[in-house]
Amino acid sequence: MGEPDFATNLKYLCGFYRSVTDVCRRLGINRQQFNKYLTETSMPSRHTMRKICDFFGVEEYEILLPPPEFREIVALRPRGGEGGQLAPLPPYVAPVEALFAASRTEVGRYLGHYFSYRFSFSAPDRVLKSVVRIWKQDNRVMSKRVERFHEEEGADEPVLLVKYTGYLMYLRDRIYIVENEMLSGEEVSETILYPGYRNHVSWLSGLNIGVSTSDDRRIGCGRVLYQHLGRKIDLRRALESSGRHDLNSEEIPDVVRDQLSPASHNSSEAFLFAVPR
Repeated sequence: MGEPDFATNLKYLCGFYRSVTDVCRRLGINRQQFNKYLTETSMPSRHTMRKICDFFGVEEYEILLPPPEFREIVALRPRGGEGGQLAPLPPYVAPVEALFAASRTEVGRYLGHYFSYRFSFSAPDRVLKSVVRIWKQDNRVMSKRVERFHEEEGADEPVLLVKYTGYLMYLRDRIYIVENEMLSGEEVSETILYPGYRNHVSWLSGLNIGVSTSDDRRIGCGRVLYQHLGRKIDLRRALESSGRHDLNSEEIPDVVRDQLSPASHNSSEAFLFAVPR
């Protein structure tokens, strides 16, 4: 038996040509055999599959994607050459698309808003409480994180807002979030989290690596906890409670205090800073 998604995507690709007969002639494949692929009667051999994908300018994993995702990829692909074949993607794009395809595991339970907690790289004695949103958009899982704090301690100091936007991937039972700082676009942060194994997502824990916002631009890595708040929240109130807090502040839950405390993981430091050599 054939694959329904493959058959649908193959029909879609054939639509860029004058006829199915024209495609078969160019491919050198018997029309009767090709019809079996279109009608889900059979799947092509490995060699023939490679031949079909090379002709249309797509990858094998792409042509097996759900049709909405596949059409989105094709829409981004330029066309060129005789017959209007799709031009191949740059070599660095296909591996990234493969990661997105591999992370299509159901991530709906992780959508919504979170508080994230970690020690601040620029103020190492303070816990940075940020607001995070995770949502689906165009067959991708997006993330946005907002850090809100006073650059210098004191109520009269202006509030500094640092915003990150990025993508979430779910690969082999781990959650990866790669973000780019929005204002300057010159900083990338990565967070790797353990998924929640209970039916109700409440806390996620892992590590965050990034760069300090202070002038020394130190590279830091530290423990991070995500507290799930739900799909709909009072965003203004959440942002007001964010910021850099003392570990014993009422804004820091006990579980965060216990998990981030240096004594909880047998270390004299709650994070690591890379030292240039």
